[in-house]
Amino acid sequence: MVITRIAPSPTGSLHIGTLRTALFSYAWAKKNKGKFLLRIEDTDQSRLVPGTEEEIEEMLKIYGLDYDEKSKQTERKDIYKKYAEELIQLGQAYYCFASKEEIQEAREIAERSGEQFRFRSPYRDFDLDKAKEKIESGEPFVIRLKVAEGEEFEFEDLLQGKMHFKSEEVDDTVLLKSDGLPTYHLAVVIDDHLMGITHVMRGVDWVPSIPKHVLIHRAFNWEMPKYLHLPLVLDPEGGKLSKRKGTVAAKDFLIQGYLPEAILNFLMLLGWSSPIKHEFGEKEREIFSLEEFIELFELKDLNKSSAVFNREKLLWFSHQYMMNFSIDELHKRYGEWHAKYSEEKQLRLKIAEKGDKYLKEVLELVHDRVRLLSEIDELIRIFYFEPEKIKFNEFKQIKNLSDEQVSVILKSVVNELEKKSENLDDWPHEKWEEFMRNLAEENGLGAGKVFMTLRLAITSSPATPPLYEIMTILGKSEILTRLSKYVDNI
Repeated sequence: MVITRIAPSPTGSLHIGTLRTALFSYAWAKKNKGKFLLRIEDTDQSRLVPGTEEEIEEMLKIYGLDYDEKSKQTERKDIYKKYAEELIQLGQAYYCFASKEEIQEAREIAERSGEQFRFRSPYRDFDLDKAKEKIESGEPFVIRLKVAEGEEFEFEDLLQGKMHFKSEEVDDTVLLKSDGLPTYHLAVVIDDHLMGITHVMRGVDWVPSIPKHVLIHRAFNWEMPKYLHLPLVLDPEGGKLSKRKGTVAAKDFLIQGYLPEAILNFLMLLGWSSPIKHEFGEKEREIFSLEEFIELFELKDLNKSSAVFNREKLLWFSHQYMMNFSIDELHKRYGEWHAKYSEEKQLRLKIAEKGDKYLKEVLELVHDRVRLLSEIDELIRIFYFEPEKIKFNEFKQIKNLSDEQVSVILKSVVNELEKKSENLDDWPHEKWEEFMRNLAEENGLGAGKVFMTLRLAITSSPATPPLYEIMTILGKSEILTRLSKYVDNI
């Protein structure tokens, strides 16, 4: 059975690059009817950030990457100690009592001589009985891997290919720390073995750890899982994706209003090439559901080169998914996002006051403009709040109109509106447009300037959804209220 895992440390929010690794690991497990495990690697207690473990679990579920089992390394502390002691008995590890000062001195000596520092403790061959006496007396210690001298070995990565190492290049790495907790290198090997992990996907920046993991597997005489070291996700400038250049946390993208399925679709194509053939000149398919991706996913289609995180492309994906939503679905998603992430509490109250039917009418009008759920707040604001009064001559589209001309336009609209029913049923679009064009002609103005004057008076913005549709949603009373502040005193 194929068993994969994602093993984040709860030292911060789930990184979008880690989410991509989780996606590939999940897809490979589900493709092969296997298991996808979540392992919280929390042995570095000094760096833990409260709440991030729960956030990691929440993010995997929201993004649809449900895990089959969960474990925490700190709950398995005794297991690691047992295996570390076993390595000592096998002669593959040793108790080390070297102080930080001694290690630093050895480092400085290596640096002065221009050599690569790899620690070889004076306790490598220390008598085991004497070591146990020191431990019983309370002397602090760690357990280190005993790296053999003069060996060469190779390792084959399913994506990166063959790698060659020399034992002289590998440190006598710490396996068990003085607090009794394992280091990453020991814990990851033991956990992967005991959990039956068959495939490990992780970033290429973990390649330097491979020699240690190979040696620990060899020390136990265990078969290694198959490894795939995925290329890094880079920012458009070629650097490593980091929060200094923008959002990188999976949760923050949700707060910004991106759809989980759009983000997943975007991440699929950061390192994977679809096997679907397309004719010359035909656009390559880019939209895939998670289910379709799982069905198509093969390890051979993963790319060795680094992918670029193009935020404009991610926005494009979000827009494509948003456009395919029904109004009911958009209404549902926006409601969920607004309740969880939006800080617009006054808008929330207004939405509740106006009701769902009104909101759906508004969403219908702005639907094609929506790229992010967060953008809806601003797009619909004009339907819930009367905008601030503006100065018409500050807008380039009508800056040449005099106050008198603006007044004539708006007073004419007000006079005509007062004759109409509340919902403007007796003022159909063609009749309204005919009235506006006649108004422009009577005053020797371009129709565009007349329409823009009314648009600005009602919305205070030159860029809005179609004006007539805005008016029909707002209704006669609201429009008159908004125009009154200009008609009385332009």
